[in-house]
Amino acid sequence: MKATTSIQRRLITYLSSGLLSLWLAIAIGSSWASFHEINEIVDTQMLHTANLIQQASPNFQANTIVRDIEDAIDGNKGYADDDDFGFAIWDAQGKLLFADEKGQHFPYSTQSGFHGKTYLWNIHSWRYVYLTDANRTIAVGQTMEERFEMLFNALWVQLSLILCSIPLLLILILYGVRRGLSPLKILTQELQARDANSLQAVSENVPQETKPLVQEINHLLTRLNASIQKERRFTSDAAHELRSPLAALKVQAEVLSMSEDKEEQLHHLLNMQASIERANRLTEQLLILSRLDPMQGIPDSQPIDWAHLIPQTLQSVNLAAREKRIRLKLDCDIGLENALPLQGNSLLIQTMLRNLLDNAIRYSPEQTEVTLSLSDSQISVTDQGPGINPKEINRIKERFYRPAGQTQQGSGLGFSIIESIAHLHHLKLQLINNPTQGLTVTLHKA
Repeated sequence: MKATTSIQRRLITYLSSGLLSLWLAIAIGSSWASFHEINEIVDTQMLHTANLIQQASPNFQANTIVRDIEDAIDGNKGYADDDDFGFAIWDAQGKLLFADEKGQHFPYSTQSGFHGKTYLWNIHSWRYVYLTDANRTIAVGQTMEERFEMLFNALWVQLSLILCSIPLLLILILYGVRRGLSPLKILTQELQARDANSLQAVSENVPQETKPLVQEINHLLTRLNASIQKERRFTSDAAHELRSPLAALKVQAEVLSMSEDKEEQLHHLLNMQASIERANRLTEQLLILSRLDPMQGIPDSQPIDWAHLIPQTLQSVNLAAREKRIRLKLDCDIGLENALPLQGNSLLIQTMLRNLLDNAIRYSPEQTEVTLSLSDSQISVTDQGPGINPKEINRIKERFYRPAGQTQQGSGLGFSIIESIAHLHHLKLQLINNPTQGLTVTLHKA
């Protein structure tokens, strides 16, 4: 994967290029506006000069060439420079009457107005203004170089200051970007200094822009800490629960090895088988929970085929029901094809229903009935057992929790598994003691 550009480099690049682009745009805009004003002022002066010459000029002899203004002044000439300025007068037939040294080379034209182009790439060209009447044509001209000199003289100080300030501005940008990103560097150093057990919240004494990031990191650390604590409790409880059947197996094996009576040996073998079954069931449920806990969504989500899933689920618990002579009943008046249109994982749904039915069978008296009901909005399992003490009904879903005085073998993980699968499928688990006898466990849309 290609490495991403650093934020610092991006900010410096964007700010610097933006600053240079802005400076260039300002320079171009200022130059255009200034050049327009210069053209306007100088054209007005040229027109005014031509008009004065037209109004004040006497009769001239043909081809009279006057000296340049600079040559006519013997004293202080000031800043005068007429190398780029000239004038000329022609008669009605186009014969040159009067001009200065530059004006004698002006082109003759009978069309009044301004002539010549103000192009940057042709600064040595001339711009003329012609005034024509019945007797004479007067022209005043100026080179474009003079105008561009005026423009450059007006802008060079400004441009020089901007060019000199650019390095300083770049340094300030670099300093500001580094100073602005320093909280991220401090945060990085703080996180690098931590070990795997340091999950306390990070300081939120950071700029407003980075505060949401730090808050989300703290939320992540909180969830991670809760998950680790939950995992530790789960591991501790699982080890404790597994210790009991394994210890019972060890005792039964030791007693069996010392026993010589066949009936007593058979009794101990049956006890060992029960302990093995308990350990096997506990291990299976622990494996199911270990797969469910990391899940954030439903794997292999597909429409649930109730017509295929329900018979398989009932068949899987049928043996346990027959041993206690419990009748399994399916109640679905709307037809399985119309039951609770649910999108999910069929294996997880089957595991959830099997745990519901297994709990109902395990805690129901012999020769009773367990009913599985399906509708278009919920799933429920009803038994005819003793129900749950109202004081403990909220804790029954806790892992490894078993009410006091419980005689049935179990691990206390059944409802945890049921609730985890229900949550993945956006179902809510509800336990209700029946008014007369038994417990109804309902799963409905959250």
